This record gives sequence, structure tokens and C-alpha cells, in this order.
Amino acid sequence: MARLRFAADFRDAVASLYPTTEEACITCAIVDAASKVRDLNFKYLAEGKGATVTARFGPDGVTLCDPNLAGDGAEKVFEKIYGKAI
Repeated sequence: MARLRFAADFRDAVASLYPTTEEACITCAIVDAASKVRDLNFKYLAEGKGATVTARFGPDGVTLCDPNLAGDGAEKVFEKIYGKAI
């Protein structure tokens, strides 16, 4: 931003230095998945259960996997967080 303000560069000259909206969405999805895994595993550990929650990254996007919800059906065990390929 300093280059735009003080060096009179144009936006196109610095655009390659910053992520695109698409690139930023993927990063946000990964951070969101990590925080959900952390929070759920902390909750389950406090309840005396194991830290079994994980996230799967692949061609179908990001999916949260919580086997503690197996009694509620597969749609609860696998929660889609981000729907585009990683």
C-alpha cells in the first residue's frame, strides 16, 4: 500500500503481491476448519472422550469429520466447510 501512496505505483503493478479473493477464501476455509477441530477436540477432552475430530482436505473441498456424532447419522459426522477443491 505504501507503494501506491508514496511511489505512485498503479494497482496493477502491485496486484501480484496480494492474494486474489479465491486464494483468500481457501486460506479462510483452512483456518476455519482448524479452529473447529481445535474447539471440538478441547470440548471432547474436557468430557473425558478422545480428541477424534479431524478435517479432510481434498477434491470435494474441506469436510469436518466428527465420529462422536456417529449416532446422529452420517450427515452429522461429515460437515462440509468449504465446497471447492483444495
